[in-house]
Formats: sequence, C-alpha cells, structure tokens
Amino acid sequence: MSVPTILVLGSTGLMGREVVRSLNERGVTPRVLVRDPGRLRPTDQVDLRVGDLRDPASLRDAMRGVDAVFHISPHEADEVELTRTVLDAVEREGARLVFSGIHIDASNRLAKWTMRTVYGRLMPRYRGKISIGHMVETSNTRPVVLGVGNFMQCDEVLLDVIRAGQFVLPTHPKGLNRVDLRDLGEIVANVLLDPTIPAGAYPVSGPRSLTGAECAQTWSQALGVPVTYVGDDDEAIDAALTAHLTGYRLADWKSSFRALRGFAVKTKKSEVDATTRLLGRPPTDFTEFVRRIVDEHGLAPSTRTGADGIPANTEGALR
Repeated sequence: MSVPTILVLGSTGLMGREVVRSLNERGVTPRVLVRDPGRLRPTDQVDLRVGDLRDPASLRDAMRGVDAVFHISPHEADEVELTRTVLDAVEREGARLVFSGIHIDASNRLAKWTMRTVYGRLMPRYRGKISIGHMVETSNTRPVVLGVGNFMQCDEVLLDVIRAGQFVLPTHPKGLNRVDLRDLGEIVANVLLDPTIPAGAYPVSGPRSLTGAECAQTWSQALGVPVTYVGDDDEAIDAALTAHLTGYRLADWKSSFRALRGFAVKTKKSEVDATTRLLGRPPTDFTEFVRRIVDEHGLAPSTRTGADGIPANTEGALR
C-alpha cells in the first residue's frame, strides 16, 4: 500500500509537533504550511511550504495532491473563519480531515445543542472552538474528530514555574483527566496513515483523573524539591501564564484554566479503552510523562551522597 501524502497544519504548536514527530518515526515526511520556518525543530523532517491560512494561494498550494490533512483549532480571533477556509480547501481537494479539538457528544442532536450551549456559557472564550468541533464533524471531509481535553504538556510550558515550587493548573477536587500529547500524535499518525479507520468522533483519554495536589506531589518527587498546588490562587495563575504566553492564546488559557475548577473531568473506562485501541497500547500515565520531561531536560535530582551519607545539594541539577 502506498504512503498517502499528508499535510500537517499547526505543525509548530504543541499538538502539531507531536504529529510530525510520530510521522517521522514511521519514516513519513509530511508536508507542512508554516509562517515562520524557524519555529520548526531541527530534527523535523518535512516538506516545507511557507504560507498562512489567511493566504488562499499558499493554502491551495499546500493542499495540492494531498490525501489527508491534520488540522487543529487555532488560538486566533478568527479561528472559526480559518477552519471554514481549511474545510473548504479539504473538500475541494477530496482529501480526508483528521481534526483534534473540542468535541461534545450526546445521544441526539437536541442534546448536543444543549450541551454546546451549556459549555459555551461555562467557557465563553471557547465558544468558537465548540462551534468548530461541530462544523468539522458535519463537514464533507470524511472527518475523524479526536476529542481531547486537558493535556500534560501544559506543565512543560510552565516548567520553570513548577521548578520554582508552584503548580498552578486548577483542578476540581474530584480530579481532571489529562492526556499526553505524544499519545495524541501517535493516534493522529495512525489515522492519517490508515484510510480504513471509519470517519467519526473518537475520545482521546488519559488513564486516570488527577487532582492538582497529586500533580504537584508527582513533580515534587521527580524533581526532588517541594512543589505546592496553588491552582486556587488567581494571581499566581495569571502571573505564570502572562510570563509564558501572549495574545489570544494567553486569554484562552486564562479562561480555560479558571473554568477547570468548576467541574470534575472523570475518567471513563470506555474512553480509555477507545484510546487504547487507537493507540495500540495503554495511554501514558502522568508519572511516566513527568519522568520523561525530567530526563529530557536533565532535571533529575542528584543521588550522590557526601561522606556523611547525606544526599548532595541538588541546586546545580535544577538550575
């Protein structure tokens, strides 16, 4: 079977880069459309097209001859219009769309509309993304919609805040399901390369729900320093996000972070089972993710001991 021609949109973002990584690990060189090639990682093997979703000519060029497209709901004020442009281009090319974003499922259309309305009120900044999920699902692109909620890589964005002793991601006392985006990247690659996977909406779930205190404790153990949960402190949240994000993404993250305190995101066995089938293995646990990030950044606490048997100072390893 020939390898399909694949276009990855959003390839320099947190989700897109994991899709590129996973395709490269399978020996596939995807096409990408980027505004700034300098944001690609040196290890990324891609068929580069420079352009923008707002530039119809560059989008048409990037779409020419593709079999499958990966698209992510962008953090932009005109995100709905941008996605509509992508859908139109995918339909004209006769390609298949794989989309990751907010997906609201229910037993019938009225129930779906009700839930979209409720979630839109709970998270007003995400009304556009909720609308996009519905628009993609009902498009003529043979779409595979991968519904993903909170992802573990939020912690990597705020790694220096965690190292300084604060875990700012708010969670409900009953917990929050969290997904490793590397798992999502593998699932997307599997779907992009296998046209026999039926169109439809699929949940992407982590193996368990976590409280903020549990996340903080996991980081504390991995780093060898005290990490405290401060997700109920709006000033701490705003300071952390403002130091790392800008523009529309900053406003989106501030809004969604605070909303997470308002409702529990329980882990459903059916969703974990569905994720396992798509992934070909169980989803990554948060402790595995934290260990990987600590190893990749060289942050593991020293295990050396002095003459008195007391562990050596870990300050140098954490700098």
